[in-house]
Amino acid sequence: MLEESGRQAENGEVELQPSGGADYQGVRPRTIGARLEDIGIDDVSTDGNRAQLSRSGTGAREPYTCEWYMAVLASALQLLVKTLAISMMLIVLFISVTRWPRQAIDNEATRTNLLSMLFTLGLTMVALEDLVGVNKSSVMMVLAATMWTFLAVSYHPNRSKAGASILHHELNRGLEEVGSVILFLLPAMGLVESIDHFDGFAIVTLVIRKAIRGQKERLMPIICLLTFLLSSVIDNLTATILALKLLRRLAPGEEEWRRNCGASAVIAANAGGAWSPIGDVTTTMLWIQGKITPPKTVAWLLWPSFTAGAVPLLGIWWTSRERDGDPVQLQLSRVQQRPNRRRFTEFKDEDPPDKTDHRCMEEEPLSQAAGEGLHKEVTVRNALALVLGISFILLVPLLKMWTGLPPYLGMLLALGLFWLITDSMGSAKHGAHGESTNGVEDHHSPGPEDGVVAALHKVDLTGLLFFTGVLLAVGALDSAGVLRDYATMLVRLCGPSPVALTTLLGISSAVVDNVPLVEAAIDMFREAGVDEPLWQLVALAAGTGGSILSIGSIAGVTLMSMEGVGFLWYSRRISLWASAGFIAGIAAYQFERLLFGA
Repeated sequence: MLEESGRQAENGEVELQPSGGADYQGVRPRTIGARLEDIGIDDVSTDGNRAQLSRSGTGAREPYTCEWYMAVLASALQLLVKTLAISMMLIVLFISVTRWPRQAIDNEATRTNLLSMLFTLGLTMVALEDLVGVNKSSVMMVLAATMWTFLAVSYHPNRSKAGASILHHELNRGLEEVGSVILFLLPAMGLVESIDHFDGFAIVTLVIRKAIRGQKERLMPIICLLTFLLSSVIDNLTATILALKLLRRLAPGEEEWRRNCGASAVIAANAGGAWSPIGDVTTTMLWIQGKITPPKTVAWLLWPSFTAGAVPLLGIWWTSRERDGDPVQLQLSRVQQRPNRRRFTEFKDEDPPDKTDHRCMEEEPLSQAAGEGLHKEVTVRNALALVLGISFILLVPLLKMWTGLPPYLGMLLALGLFWLITDSMGSAKHGAHGESTNGVEDHHSPGPEDGVVAALHKVDLTGLLFFTGVLLAVGALDSAGVLRDYATMLVRLCGPSPVALTTLLGISSAVVDNVPLVEAAIDMFREAGVDEPLWQLVALAAGTGGSILSIGSIAGVTLMSMEGVGFLWYSRRISLWASAGFIAGIAAYQFERLLFGA
């Protein structure tokens, strides 16, 4: 039997121990979604006796009928989604290999419908990753390969030289687009990890800790403002990576709060890149195509972009405070995170439980970290790592403007210069082998190397593979003409209204890549003049609309990779506020036009 141990937990709860000093195992809740006051214990005994709680006021209850049905429904949904998606991929692969039935391959409408259905099922598996139990990277890699295999067969490259030429052209175009992103992402993450490895962010974290003074409510707006400004100069992806690394250092034991701050930073990064011609890739495309000019773009889009980032920030900040202040949630968190005591609650959800103690979330973790950080010595080596790293990152857009050098070559140059200088100065011996300087456990062992080599071991390869799969799958849809057909449908649906068109375009960019959608808009509205409201709205909507879903932007996918954020978690807690910010940004632009004229 379980008896009171006679010891009191720090929060006043009573610890329970098995009687007779027996090794007690297998305590599990009998109820689904149980609270602390309604905990049931399974029929588990150490000496043949039924385990019972001797503490008064706590009793077991049978699961409600609705709870049982919900559990069965969840299991059925898991099996259904997994079976449908895998079966669909196998069917498409079978059609591709056997080239039967031919109508599915040669008929354009059937082909596009199959690809669209396959892509939708793949996204569903990604969205329900935690429920289905299959890693999203594996899903997207299989999905991308299946879609391209089916698309390749439709060109009949073995029987037609023209078909082989078209296939090679499409593959080379897709490889160029995907390769440029991956070749940019890999050195960017490596450079940021290298700065962190040399403790270069110690100065930034010291300044932020002085500003927040142990009050974590101040952290979110500071990080978002910093990300908003950075993303207007450097790309959204690098700004997001920097923000997430800073959050890991500033709030290592606050996983839930860090996720909320990271999601706000993603929205701020996408909003910050929309008003700058060298920020978001879609705004840069419009600038290179001669559709917008930098002065008018900044003047008209700065305030709407700021609004699109500020509205979600306020909403997420408020809901995070309300959630942290819930005593039931705090109580559950304490019991769940007690490392050396028996847990009587195992709540099944798509969000993984936090691995840190959330006791006194309002004050303790950040205040303690602030106290430690304020007295930490910042060395010349730390300052040099930060200055060199940020300078080389800022060099990337400058090289792009001055020489037309692709961003991935600029980022490779930045990482190479940082690596060369730190090795030449003998800085490689700084930092511990395999240890994280940000207080977060690393899952990659760097081995015997030091310096930048050790930092590169921390780069998340599963995230890079997920990026690759997403971009290749979207590229297959683009090559099949699905995205262009969709853009044409939007134009027919919205008519001449630029607001309606760009609003739907922005919402669509939350699901598919905004680059082909913007390309299609440029092709269809070539007669529109420079700095027309249409182009400014396209830049604003395409940049900020991707924040609505976590898979809608590279910054959001980076958050999923680096912080383990699930699609459902983001949709439930962030998407509503991101949508409100998107609408508020477009409304702010229209209000500007109303005040200052077209």
